[in-house]
Amino acid sequence: MERSKYGYVVCADIRYLPELVGNLNSLSMIGNEEDILVFGRDIPAEVQSQFGDLNYRVIYREVTDEEFAEGKHLSDILCRKRYWYAAKYAIDYDAVCILDADMIWSHLPTAFFEIAAKTGLAVGPCKEQNKIYSDEHHRWHGEWIIPEGFYNYHDLCNSPLFIDPRVWEAALTKQWEIFLDGQPDDNFKAPDMDAMNICMLEQHGIDRILPLPSLMFLGVNEQLLKPYIRAVQKEDGLWTQSGIKIYSIHGHFGHANWRGIQLGNRKGCIEGQLNGSESAYRQAQSSLDTMVRAFYDALEKGPIDIELKNYRHPESPAELYEGIESVIPL
Repeated sequence: MERSKYGYVVCADIRYLPELVGNLNSLSMIGNEEDILVFGRDIPAEVQSQFGDLNYRVIYREVTDEEFAEGKHLSDILCRKRYWYAAKYAIDYDAVCILDADMIWSHLPTAFFEIAAKTGLAVGPCKEQNKIYSDEHHRWHGEWIIPEGFYNYHDLCNSPLFIDPRVWEAALTKQWEIFLDGQPDDNFKAPDMDAMNICMLEQHGIDRILPLPSLMFLGVNEQLLKPYIRAVQKEDGLWTQSGIKIYSIHGHFGHANWRGIQLGNRKGCIEGQLNGSESAYRQAQSSLDTMVRAFYDALEKGPIDIELKNYRHPESPAELYEGIESVIPL
């Protein structure tokens, strides 16, 4: 099979197997034809053997023990190094989408690949709170990569990030190098999102970064749980109630604790801003329920089939979904 025009880059280990499978299945279920490069750790052979059942090509590469030893934690490889992987292994694609494993796709994001490929812009969802780079962990070898106190009003979440890897190769590579170089005292210690944003600002400047509304791609934290912009299921996928297309959703939808945190946070806002409106809280429950069901539809009805169990804590039973109201009552 020939290389596609665009490609996705994602990293995952066995702990995120349900999320990865839901992600891959959801892309297949909406008709994706672009390659996806999966950099994995301990992904079972019986899962890898089902990659061929998808309607697009999966290029799988196992993260080696030597690579694992580079980072302090596995998350360093699976989060920070994915951008480096894009520069090294996806350089020939016209544009790539770098994403987290725990995403479910509802609509094809072809237009955003095209924007990145034709304009050279880095395109992604905006953050809810933009960063001011003033923390000591933003230094590298004691120096600021960009000026101290810089306010990044084009701060991206970095997942999904649509980008031409040839245009942004230096930034994609450097964000990993500044984490390695100088360990353990003088390396860059801030999160991977900060590293990627800072390196993009350094390479091409803020005007080459295009932030998009996050509710189109992420949206759970205090956005898609709100009245009027809550998530609803239509025949062709997820939309906001107000008519905005939701291309993807992002979160640990299969974990009750995470779901409870989302609703708990929303409940606090409703009490503080909407006089404790019972209707607003019920709408938040309904919206999260819609997104959780989208996750389970992708996980259970897609081409790749896995055993439903607790992959993060194998000693514990599988978390079964019994409806949002079982998580945190009003």
